[in-house]
Amino acid sequence: MPSSNNPRRPQRKKRHSKRRIIFLSITSFISLIIAGLAIFVVVAAAGTPKWNPSLLNDTKQSSHVYDKDGVEFAVLHGYENRQTVEYSQIPDLVKKTFIAVEDRRFEQHFGVDPIRIVGSALNDIRTRSTKEGASTITIQLARNAFIADPTEKRFTRKIQEAILAIQLEREYTKEEILTFYLNRIFLGESSFGIQAAAKTYFGKDLDKLTPAEVALLAGLPQAPSQYNPYIHPDSAKARRTIVLGVMRDAGIITSQEYDQEKDAPFTYVEAMKESRGGAQKTEVASVSYKFPYFVDYVIEELETNYNLTPDQIFSGGLRIYTTVNPKIQTAAEDAFADSANFPQGINNTKVEGALTVVEPSTGEIQAMVGGRDYTPRGLNRAWQSKRQPGSTIKPLVVYGPAIEKGGYFPGTVLDDMPVSYNGGNGKAWTPTNFDTATKGWKGLITMRHAVEQSVNIYAVKLLDLIGVDYGWAFGKNNLGLPLEPEDRVLSLALGTTHVSTKDMAAAYGVYANNGVSVSDHAIVKVEDSKGNTVITPKVTKNRVMKETTAYIVNSMLRSVVTSGTGVSAQIGNWAVAGKTGTSSLPDNLKNKTGNTDAWFAGYTPNYAGVVWMGYDSNPDLDKNGTPGPYYLRSVYGGSFPAQIWKKVMTAALKDLPVQTQFEQPSGIVSGSFDTKSGLLPSSLTPSEFVATEIAAQGDLPTKVSDVWIQKEVDADNPNMLASPNSHNTITKTFLNLPNRDPSWTWPSNEVPYKPPTETAPNNSAIDPILDSALVPPQDELPPDTSLPTPVLGEVNYDAKTSRVTIPISNPPGNEKYSVIIHIQRPGQPIGSIPISNPKGALSFSLAINDKAPTPGSYYFRASYKDPKKSDVGPSSNTVKLILTD
Repeated sequence: MPSSNNPRRPQRKKRHSKRRIIFLSITSFISLIIAGLAIFVVVAAAGTPKWNPSLLNDTKQSSHVYDKDGVEFAVLHGYENRQTVEYSQIPDLVKKTFIAVEDRRFEQHFGVDPIRIVGSALNDIRTRSTKEGASTITIQLARNAFIADPTEKRFTRKIQEAILAIQLEREYTKEEILTFYLNRIFLGESSFGIQAAAKTYFGKDLDKLTPAEVALLAGLPQAPSQYNPYIHPDSAKARRTIVLGVMRDAGIITSQEYDQEKDAPFTYVEAMKESRGGAQKTEVASVSYKFPYFVDYVIEELETNYNLTPDQIFSGGLRIYTTVNPKIQTAAEDAFADSANFPQGINNTKVEGALTVVEPSTGEIQAMVGGRDYTPRGLNRAWQSKRQPGSTIKPLVVYGPAIEKGGYFPGTVLDDMPVSYNGGNGKAWTPTNFDTATKGWKGLITMRHAVEQSVNIYAVKLLDLIGVDYGWAFGKNNLGLPLEPEDRVLSLALGTTHVSTKDMAAAYGVYANNGVSVSDHAIVKVEDSKGNTVITPKVTKNRVMKETTAYIVNSMLRSVVTSGTGVSAQIGNWAVAGKTGTSSLPDNLKNKTGNTDAWFAGYTPNYAGVVWMGYDSNPDLDKNGTPGPYYLRSVYGGSFPAQIWKKVMTAALKDLPVQTQFEQPSGIVSGSFDTKSGLLPSSLTPSEFVATEIAAQGDLPTKVSDVWIQKEVDADNPNMLASPNSHNTITKTFLNLPNRDPSWTWPSNEVPYKPPTETAPNNSAIDPILDSALVPPQDELPPDTSLPTPVLGEVNYDAKTSRVTIPISNPPGNEKYSVIIHIQRPGQPIGSIPISNPKGALSFSLAINDKAPTPGSYYFRASYKDPKKSDVGPSSNTVKLILTD
């Protein structure tokens, strides 16, 4: 018999065979990966820049700047803000802090820190991000000294940096590497090295720095722009606190020092901002090139958005292609150079200004001017000066959001009358209009009228209706305005936030672009000295509102220019939309007349531009603590700012096909409405208050107007309600506004429709002409009975001419007599009119001083008079005329 074990032997061999196959497969796969990585590393290493220690001493190459058409207009080469120090001059506090923050194992590793690389990788896996850095101080030095594009994020670059870092460690000591690093590192505000940065941020040398000041410098390499105390003081303070914590944990400072230093103010920074508008920038060797304000902004964009250092920008041999439109930029600079475009200054201090023009369809900044007198790398008001925008904010945080939310249209009616809100400080906030004191309240008005005439009360009430949070979020998230949480208040409707002309031009450009937001930018691309493209901006396009919303806002802002506060910005037949704005004086100048800022924001289908005007100086207090004189007098958005805007935009639109209207999308409807209710006209709505308006489909009113009522008034006292005993009554139409305070003054167009509150006296039913006291005076003598008694016929009245014609009997022989006609007007004593040669009819006007007669009852009698004597004959019969509206 065969052994029972024989069948199992082949199975064991088969199992060993499967394991071997799996093992060989895994081994082969790992080998392939290792081989692939080895090949990749070899290829990457082959591309490593040639070892050239002289680069540590900075070779220079000018950069070139081009306009939108590819024409060169500027060459950049500058003197850096770099101040080197020896290793022995660097305080231990600085050395230890930078090592603790940037590279804890600096003294132990060989240029690359494997422990840090592994820890960084694990953190990235755990957080599912790639934010954890593994760069040592040596790697950072290698990157900045030898890599052509240090902002490029590729694995090959990491390998090249590591190779160069190892080479650095072989050639130099740790002290030399640290000294190179601390002298070369970019720390923001055009400052290279810690000595230059100490001067920039604190105005002192390294050996005078406090722990808090060292902590700020050590926190900057991670993100120089983000933690810049001149621009982002809160972020800078938060980063400094983190670094102070690292210093405490490393034993560099004590816990007591940590507590003392973490809240230290940025005293020097604030003083520089107050006196110079910011830090001292890199000096440029020459500013003879064109468009310097625009170039300054390009440099800022390269530094902030793409993390290029001034060294790379000014000395890296870059070719920088920009969006500047030379036609528009030249026109803008010419307008700012013309003093006739600005009001007279005070005490030899000029009124300043700024302008930004964008192309909404592309987001490209076409022109930028940051002031009247250029200072190299100085204050660029077009993007750096954040000022209160006044009423120019309304379409962005009130009217646009309301239309987008739905249920509102340009005919929506609100009451422009006194209103009060909780100011949040224990006091009431009672906003007014700029012309309330001179022109009074406007009463029931439409949204379009409120936009045209820049009515504050309407805007505040509407923001309250749609919700402050909704309006704030629309302005910030949809239109990109730099709104802060503290701006989330009702006064936002009046422009109490702070913005720049660049912010506003980009926001208004969204309306011009039919509701599509395109990220604004000044750079098209950047090439290195070898022609390789190293920067291409990521331009994003997003629809942030309905097309119908944009069109309706365009329509209302078009009315501002055709018949509102912005009429001075009209350009021929071009479709121009715009909004004016001014900001109020501070509380200590409320007894003065003027404003701190004047704006005009306008756009066509092609371009959007915003102009600001005002003083740099703080108008609140002068150096002595008393109110300063630096504020605008009789300067409004529709005056000088609109004048500059028109000149620049006229040049921009030259030779372009005229567009007479903004493109209307589908979904726009129109219909009649009652301008005193915003609802459908009722049978009582007077024709003068019926108009036609557009709306998004579904937003036209469906309810019939309910603000009109009819009441019976006394014909003889038409300003009084009829009493039960009134002899003659008239039915009149009135506005029914029970919520209006009776003490408020109604606007002139509503006064005729204000309901009477008093009732006519009971004796109003007595025919006043029958009252003996009202009989025509007879000079206490009986009438001359020798004269005939006239007979009057039915009264005829011509409303167009206010003329009365009354037939009178004219027997033969009466031609020699004249006639005295006695008239009693409503509520007035009897008067008389002599008429010669009546010839069968008495004809005369009831108008007084060219004013039409008031409604009510009129009574007439007549008597003959002998021209040769003073005698008057008997009175005729009485005839009556009743006038209604």
